[in-house]
Amino acid sequence: MTPDDIINREFGTRFRGYDRDEVDGFLEEIARAMTAVIKERNELRDEVVSLNNRLLQIKAEEEEIKRSILAAQRMSDELKEQAKKEAELTVEQARVDAERIVADAHREAVQLEERIRKLRMVQREAVEKIRNSFEHYLRMLDDDMALPPAGVDETLRIAATEVRAIQDDEQGQYK
Repeated sequence: MTPDDIINREFGTRFRGYDRDEVDGFLEEIARAMTAVIKERNELRDEVVSLNNRLLQIKAEEEEIKRSILAAQRMSDELKEQAKKEAELTVEQARVDAERIVADAHREAVQLEERIRKLRMVQREAVEKIRNSFEHYLRMLDDDMALPPAGVDETLRIAATEVRAIQDDEQGQYK
């Protein structure tokens, strides 16, 4: 029943019936009240529909936020795991590099020790050659005391040439 149905309602008349104007006024008042109630009900229904739509939108947004949070958490976990693996690889690479550097340094130290040993041996040999040459020329000088000064000079010149040759050999071996 609508407010128009109430207002347009016709009642039969009887003798000694109700006051027609009073009944019509009351019906109009009921129709106005009913119109207000229907209007309020329609507004509330529209508001409920609007609120339900908003609720659905909020739930969809909430689901999207949840998915985003989960995706961010997964990405964060993956980044942490990747960073951990990279750090482990960096540490391992540093360890390998350190071991290689130590091994290279050890090899170089062994090579240097060997070179020093060889240089000392060359030095001893050179000193021995020089000593032998000097002793040889001293014997020659002692044996040939009667050498003329030119012969002594020639012997000393030959000795000096041999000493320089020995020194040149030594320097060539040091390089």
